Amino acid sequence: MAIEYELKQPFKVGELDVKKIIIQRPKTKDFIAVGTIPLGSVAADTALLSSLSGFPESVITQIDIDDLSVLRYYVTRIWDSYFSSKPYIENPTIAEETPQNMITEKDTA
Repeated sequence: MAIEYELKQPFKVGELDVKKIIIQRPKTKDFIAVGTIPLGSVAADTALLSSLSGFPESVITQIDIDDLSVLRYYVTRIWDSYFSSKPYIENPTIAEETPQNMITEKDTA
């Protein structure tokens, strides 16, 4: 399963139209991609989001700040599952956990 987020502010980078971000279930390589960037920073979240989505960081850095705030909420949940005993949950069941415009699920398997 993957999470699909429709951007509220789509954008173009060269010939690439970016309208949505699909975040794959995290793997070890995704955390390694962050390297020595300080955790909790926008740079660390950008590196992780780049690895999870397959978009280069040069594309991720063009995301509108309102869209990025929603995506960072999701990335924070991934970090939390990595650094705590909480399991990674792709499908939150508590409505309060998910911002109104946040995500829709897509099965990409």
